[in-house]
Amino acid sequence: MMILKSIWMTRPIKYALGAVLILLIGAQDINAQSFVFGPKLGPSIAFQRWSGFSDRGALLAYHGAFFIESYEEDQPSSLYAEVGFHKRGSSEFTRFVDASGLAAFNGRQNFQFNNVNLLAGAKRILNMEAKAKPYYILALRAEYTISTNLEQYEQFVPWFPAEELVNSFNYGVTVGGGYQYDFGELIGAAIEITISPDISKQYFQPPLSNVINPWDFGNRRSLPEQQIRNLSFEVSAVLRLKRIVEYR
Repeated sequence: MMILKSIWMTRPIKYALGAVLILLIGAQDINAQSFVFGPKLGPSIAFQRWSGFSDRGALLAYHGAFFIESYEEDQPSSLYAEVGFHKRGSSEFTRFVDASGLAAFNGRQNFQFNNVNLLAGAKRILNMEAKAKPYYILALRAEYTISTNLEQYEQFVPWFPAEELVNSFNYGVTVGGGYQYDFGELIGAAIEITISPDISKQYFQPPLSNVINPWDFGNRRSLPEQQIRNLSFEVSAVLRLKRIVEYR
């Protein structure tokens, strides 16, 4: 069991590294041009918008990514691409009481969706003369869910989300901005804040009728349609490495 758990824990890393490899192979097409690349890491605050229940609390999580962008020294605009691992989800303390008055569930629910994404868009620097240059980004985003933790709540399905109703492929937008600073000709850093709302549904459950209530045994009820969309705020520390091509 411990070996299987260890393998599961490395899956997000393997998927992220595979996506980085694809991005690097694609970068060969621009090997005659200058570009900037590097890693970005940081904390995330993940939310979920639920249609059938009130909005849930925030999940404190993390993310990591690898980016590449076009570079021309005197141009404020650039094209931008990124691959990475992002933990989406929500968290909330919940207490359900059964018909006898006993707590059937009492604790914090953490619904976690481990996603890898591919992001493509544009970036623009607002002040080229500043030492710490402010910028903003706007991008389209595609995501694939490689695992969840929903198996922990199997006994409460369909009241809690079920693994088989998770949509593996999702898409949305990412907008944000930050400040970048060059330490030298070939190295720099940035602090970046982004917001990433999903357009598609991470989870969809159709309306259900005649459902057994585990907290009021013997009674049945209907459940409304359930849609879940992700919304994440992320703060990233970015390392910027430049590859400059000089024409002679």
